[in-house]
Amino acid sequence: MKELLKRREILTISGVLLLLVVVALFDTAFISPHNLSRTANSAVILILLAAGVTPVIITKNIDVSVGATLALSGILGAKLLVAGTNMWLVILFIAVLGGVLGAINGAIVTYGHVPSIVATLGTMSVYRGVSFLITGGYSIENIPRSFSRLGSLSLAGIPALVIAAILLVILLAVFLGRTRWGRYIYATGGNEEGARLIGIRTDLMTVLAFSISGLFAGLAAVVFIAQIGSISNQAGVGMEMSAIAAAVIGGVALTGGVGTVIGSLFGGLFITAATSAMQFMGVPGFWSSAVIGAVLLIALFADAIVRRRMDQRRIAER
Repeated sequence: MKELLKRREILTISGVLLLLVVVALFDTAFISPHNLSRTANSAVILILLAAGVTPVIITKNIDVSVGATLALSGILGAKLLVAGTNMWLVILFIAVLGGVLGAINGAIVTYGHVPSIVATLGTMSVYRGVSFLITGGYSIENIPRSFSRLGSLSLAGIPALVIAAILLVILLAVFLGRTRWGRYIYATGGNEEGARLIGIRTDLMTVLAFSISGLFAGLAAVVFIAQIGSISNQAGVGMEMSAIAAAVIGGVALTGGVGTVIGSLFGGLFITAATSAMQFMGVPGFWSSAVIGAVLLIALFADAIVRRRMDQRRIAER
């Protein structure tokens, strides 16, 4: 039990449950099946973005372009949908394009030797600029009803998009935790020089991590279009910071090498549930960002304390 409680994912899940209980004490309508389903549906985009940035943070990098990647890949996909292209081909196109945009970030960081925060800030501006040129500042609407219907499908009362997002996160979790390349990604973030010395191509692993981030941003764009029924160059603005916060709250260490996608999933669910709870209780909207920021700082502070104690224990054992 002690080992279980040390896992940040368990603490994040406990935080979500505690939040639901506390708000339910004021109004039980908050935990009604309808409201919980709506909250889960609202969390899908953030969950996908948080899952995508997880391998990037594990490699000790950061990606602040995921919101812009969502917008650009979604806009080009929406153009194809309006032109009558097959829906499933468009979904594949959006996902692949997101992965390519992410790979560009990884190549700039790895082969251009540019710090990831600087590189992705630059590509974020480029992707936003291209999105504006394509749309002219207007939303792309008239999305075919067959595609928009994806946002309203459900299975046993659970939104289909929620089920799809959970399955995608599980697949990524299996990849990171059970495959050779997944372990290489962890090794790259844990000790890049040591990983390189034992033959791991750390540059390739970094590009792969950014590609995964872009891929999941593209998948988030698919969900965005299906839920909203339109998309503009402002889609995803500000969501990159929420995605990073969700990953950190879920236990992904900014120092690299530590964290899981499942933790990021619950981190995204926690942020969405907290925001929904404050809206439900009539708390002014500007407090949402303040509260999430405070939770993020607490998570970072707690993580720093735990790591310091672990380092002290290792030194004492030696």
